[in-house]
Amino acid sequence: MSVAQLSSAHPATEPLTAGAILLVADRFRGITEDDRAFTVSGLVAALRGGRLREASEPLTIHLGQGVTSHDLDYVEHVATVHAPAGVQVTGPVAEPAPRHQVHKYQNSNVLLANLIRENDTEFRADLRIHGDNELLLDHQTGEHVQGLVIVEAVRQLFLGAFELEYGRRWPEQHFYIVWNSIELEFKSFLFPLPATLHAVLTPVSIEDPAKLEFAVEVDVRQLDRSVATTRITYAALPNERISQIERHKAAKAIAAYLGAVA
Repeated sequence: MSVAQLSSAHPATEPLTAGAILLVADRFRGITEDDRAFTVSGLVAALRGGRLREASEPLTIHLGQGVTSHDLDYVEHVATVHAPAGVQVTGPVAEPAPRHQVHKYQNSNVLLANLIRENDTEFRADLRIHGDNELLLDHQTGEHVQGLVIVEAVRQLFLGAFELEYGRRWPEQHFYIVWNSIELEFKSFLFPLPATLHAVLTPVSIEDPAKLEFAVEVDVRQLDRSVATTRITYAALPNERISQIERHKAAKAIAAYLGAVA
């Protein structure tokens, strides 16, 4: 049994030596097939099982995806009792991007952190996947992160880019974003490790605030390699205008459907 497969019910006896491990949320237990990776529960079980009792130096913990401050408080508390040399965490837990930038209501569903505007057209963010993200609740198997997470992270990035550069130009307006097209290429697996997203936003038509149009290219990178690239075109319309358009089209669709099944 690898050290990463430990549970509190079946602790291994082989001691852990000082070194570095990867820590991820329990949701990503698939990657713990590698014995250098632990889930939060797996590491707690190892600590309680006495795996670090004889270590003379702190265990270095590198954060992967999904680990929260709440998790780290728990790990560090258990370490004070069961690991005399302690643990050392490299870096803080990233805070999620603000709700008004990514248009998500729940903290757990925000997929970005440290969203910044580098210049008029370029934007960058760190990938931040909460273990209870809506896209992971029903299906998360294997060691990699499923592609739908990438699609949603890209969506949140172009929303954030729009808000940082254009939304603030008309603060009295609430804009509704409509996708026009998407081209997506997966180049490699995305794993629950740190990753970044880089966006280049190109204004296509911004003269009339009643309909702003853009193209955005996003590169998702992990370990300095591109794992996915996308090109999206979209429009931003004032909320009251899109509501009128949507209501009109919905009425036509209902009428057409009922006419077809009559």
